[in-house]
Amino acid sequence: MKSKIFAVVFSVISCAAVLAGTPAGVTVLTMPDGSKVEAELALTPEVQERGLMYRKSLPFDRGMLFVFREGGVKTFWMKNTYIPLDIVFLNAGMKVRNIYHRVPRSDRGQPESQVAKVSAPASYVLELASGKARKCGLKPGFVIKSSVPLEPGAHPAVKRSTAAHSAHPVVHSTAAHSAIPAVRPTAAASEK
Repeated sequence: MKSKIFAVVFSVISCAAVLAGTPAGVTVLTMPDGSKVEAELALTPEVQERGLMYRKSLPFDRGMLFVFREGGVKTFWMKNTYIPLDIVFLNAGMKVRNIYHRVPRSDRGQPESQVAKVSAPASYVLELASGKARKCGLKPGFVIKSSVPLEPGAHPAVKRSTAAHSAHPVVHSTAAHSAIPAVRPTAAASEK
């Protein structure tokens, strides 16, 4: 049932994106300084697992927005991600909770124990080109606006579950690695 609802919502999002003048699967995000980021939507587990892996560049005005079915702690592992990123964790209202600046890229052949990972509670996660979050003044507590309707509570991707807070799904990987060095976030004091 959840997958049927998610498919319908995905269709609505795609139609809304086309009507808003953006390609299907893309949203235009407005940052607090008014700058725009064209973000690919990562809506399915398969797309979320791949993320920005294997890419050799990411323009400063581009990114990827991960839309999850349920809120909870999300872990992003940089395995096979060849560009450094700013990773922004957002709540169901697209309010910034945590920002990891300049998360280091991985290198081919790098031991898994040395690949960076970051974790925080989120309903959405935004990956940006390294340095973009600071350049546009993004800070915990700020709200990012989307050209595609992503309303809290109305979208299965942001449905809250208390059980989800105990799970730690790893994005960009099929397994968690506890020995991987963690990157320290910038977090909202009120949401720690």
